Amino acid sequence: MEAVKKFIAQHPDAKMVYGRGWSWGILTGEDLIKGPRKEYLDAVTREIPIVLRAHDGHTLWVNSKALEINGVTIDTKVPKGGVIERDQSRGELWGTLKEWAMWLIALPEYSLEQYITAMTSFQKKMHRFGITSILCMASLPFVTLFKACDEMEKANQLQLRVRGAMTVNAREDLVSQLAHIRELRDQYQSPLLQVITAKFFTDGVIEGCTSYLLEPYSIKAGKGADYYGDFLWEMENLKNAFYAVNQCGMQIHVHSTGDGSTRKVLDALEYAYHKTTSRDYRNTITHLQLVDQKDVLRFKELNVVASVQPYWQFKGPNWWDNVDYQFLGERANLEFPLGTFFREGIIVASSSDYPATAVPNPFLAIDVGVTRNIDNGTLHGVEDITDMDDERYLLNKSERATVEQMIKSFTINGAYTLFMECDIGSIEVGKIADLVVIDRNLFVENPINIDKTKVVMTFFDGKLVYKAD
Repeated sequence: MEAVKKFIAQHPDAKMVYGRGWSWGILTGEDLIKGPRKEYLDAVTREIPIVLRAHDGHTLWVNSKALEINGVTIDTKVPKGGVIERDQSRGELWGTLKEWAMWLIALPEYSLEQYITAMTSFQKKMHRFGITSILCMASLPFVTLFKACDEMEKANQLQLRVRGAMTVNAREDLVSQLAHIRELRDQYQSPLLQVITAKFFTDGVIEGCTSYLLEPYSIKAGKGADYYGDFLWEMENLKNAFYAVNQCGMQIHVHSTGDGSTRKVLDALEYAYHKTTSRDYRNTITHLQLVDQKDVLRFKELNVVASVQPYWQFKGPNWWDNVDYQFLGERANLEFPLGTFFREGIIVASSSDYPATAVPNPFLAIDVGVTRNIDNGTLHGVEDITDMDDERYLLNKSERATVEQMIKSFTINGAYTLFMECDIGSIEVGKIADLVVIDRNLFVENPINIDKTKVVMTFFDGKLVYKAD
């Protein structure tokens, strides 16, 4: 709220305030279950709309003006797969919209020039972290992002290998959506920029109580005694969509956090796997917060990549106890089965899900993957640990990975997922010289100090693109 006040004071002519980054972990009571109330933002201003997206991207917190100008009322029909939270005691809207209901609120539109400016800044940030290749997710309103990358490449300013993914949703016609993705695939076919992937969302997030689970949420989640969350697709539609995407020669990338969602996704992928002739689509499921043990081996059987975000895989202060454990109970101790995936021979590719991870530094994630403990206490507002077995933030140390496994997950496994393992991802004769030089040997470093690793130099195609001061 203070940040919004400051922004309005600095921009008195602003017609709207948009931001992102609030955390469920600081909330209590009904706010933890539904999200923060609109009245908090109304106290800042009711004159212009305020729209603030949660750091996870799955909930909008808005003031009354934002609801008013977008025509959202207590009688608004809730879109399938969405949630409009209500204050039942007063018969009013609460001020938060989750999942597909978020699209009832207009978000800012940006020009091509603004996208180029943003992408140029983002590229510099990635180079500081030693990153030279990304999978870039987009939906229809943000397709200008690919045009920005294209313009940068034409001007010899693009120094990232961008593989694009376009969202396919259950609410719109599949045929027209796939036709649009194919158009983008045909339009962007350069070595640096390609659209190769269809992105699906099959559930939401634990903190929003929108993940789809095999067993009900805890009663403390405030959703009743028999609430499992929502699966966002009809199974027959999902099966047909997966088959159609693979038949077009494109990769499938699925957001799935709940164990119930992941089981259904694997069922649909199995359908497509046995119906298509090729087996090399490298279909991917990402996040994988809860996975039933019986489903783990299916990843290998179906050649499915496990895309993980190790940054999150410890008991976050002001988060795990307040959110995950409260909503899941003892199941929260089984979250993020990283070591299990590696032990079973599944291809694991690590990523940040930026901007859900505000600081997408791979060495923070390698630290957490190896220790299953907090990476950098200062970043989380607490003191740092001196022992990787410190119990305060340790999450199921049986799921620890090795340093080698974590490095591969950020290099050759990521390259494989993007169909680029023949060109990048390892240092070999004949490959492109995308290289990073760091200030220490991770194989001999105390694992709790891996987060302190500094990138000294980053090379893109043999060209120095970053050098530390």
